[in-house]
Amino acid sequence: MSDLSAPSAPLTDAAARALLAAFGGASVASFLDVAGTAPALALALWRQWRCPLSIACLSPKGTWDADRSAYIAALRAGGVPQDQILLIKTPDDLRSYDLIANLAGFGDSAKIALLSPHLPQILHPGSRMLTDIRKGSGSYPELNRLGKAETLAEAMVGGKTVTRALFQADATKLRAAPKPTQTTDKSDWAELARDLAGPDGFFRDNGRHSFLFVPRSDTLVVTFDNLDIAMEKRVDRRPWGYSFIEKQGWSMLGAMANGWTWYRDPWVWDQFDELAASGFFARFQRVVFYGASMGGYAAAAFSAACPGADVVAISPQSTLDKTIVPWETRYRTAWGQDYSGRYGDAAKASASAHRVILLYDPFEKLDRGHAERFTAPNVTFLRALMLGHRLGSSLLQMGILQEVTLAALNGTLTEPQFYRLLRARHQFTRYQRELFKRCLDRNRPDLAARVARWALARGDSRFFRRALASL
Repeated sequence: MSDLSAPSAPLTDAAARALLAAFGGASVASFLDVAGTAPALALALWRQWRCPLSIACLSPKGTWDADRSAYIAALRAGGVPQDQILLIKTPDDLRSYDLIANLAGFGDSAKIALLSPHLPQILHPGSRMLTDIRKGSGSYPELNRLGKAETLAEAMVGGKTVTRALFQADATKLRAAPKPTQTTDKSDWAELARDLAGPDGFFRDNGRHSFLFVPRSDTLVVTFDNLDIAMEKRVDRRPWGYSFIEKQGWSMLGAMANGWTWYRDPWVWDQFDELAASGFFARFQRVVFYGASMGGYAAAAFSAACPGADVVAISPQSTLDKTIVPWETRYRTAWGQDYSGRYGDAAKASASAHRVILLYDPFEKLDRGHAERFTAPNVTFLRALMLGHRLGSSLLQMGILQEVTLAALNGTLTEPQFYRLLRARHQFTRYQRELFKRCLDRNRPDLAARVARWALARGDSRFFRRALASL
């Protein structure tokens, strides 16, 4: 464990990379250094995943006035753009994050009690935190009420044992924890959306869902997003795909959900009915419905409002009606919604589209189950093996999301073109590891060894060095 760096010791670049390897290769879309002590880790993280880096100004005394200028300078010197660095100056600026660093911080050199009130706010189910825990600090009871900590390394510091651990939040425990005060002011979104719409667009809002229309060219892209993600996890606080669509000069209609609703709201259905009846969609030469996961479901389902439109859906659900998909075990919060009506079953609703491009990983059993329900002849299946449900994030990390999306939204994406671009996965850590694990699962250590050597030929990897040595 020495290459993980001793707890409480300065984090070297090599140790930062080792910590990321210990993290398991899971993709990261958001990062917070709550203790402000790990710029090397933040830099390694940005180089691997290009995610925004948040740095808390929380001092060891619990005040929000810590100076992070040296930290920012280190990131800028390492090539991180200024707009990817977010200073968290008040508790209200905190959001939930995929990965959190708390090294030589709260529970080690500072009291865990100063961080505890913020933990339910910065954690979401599946969040992980790299943290140092000094024996006798009281950290374990605080962490155990929200998840589980796995030891990575230990060292004696000042006569006491300090453990470097990887903590993972537990969904059930998080739900049972006292909820933090709501910090996202939805009026912020309304004000921002009205500015984006301008005098020629529109913004409609019923509190639970909203529609933003930004007019540009005679190509319209209809997107679907979650308000909390847009406002809390994106640097520009824009809807899904906004900047990309703006760059192409296309018009945009963005449907926003205030929560994980799957847009099962009669008001939303009425809005699409009204837009269709008023001739709104008919004003455009080309209309494309675009979304991922919940948004992918909505893109396919609500395309029924504009027969002849194109659909680009990434890892979509077809429905969450348990009488139709009893095998779906995810998204329990939305199981009780009403999935009846013309916009209920996305697999059927999208049959009136001109073309449905459905991107998914067939090795994700549940995603494959939904994809197989899309049986209309207008569906083009683009299969991205071993890249997971968060396929958009994987394509982004591989550097091909923009090219794939542009061609798909333009209507020019072909299967040969997609699979040619997908060759970039050969350099992608997740794909390499999934391929290796599948060889082992099939009791083929000889093939696993070939995969490990193949991956090492493309770049050094502690994971594959150790794996190869153990075979």
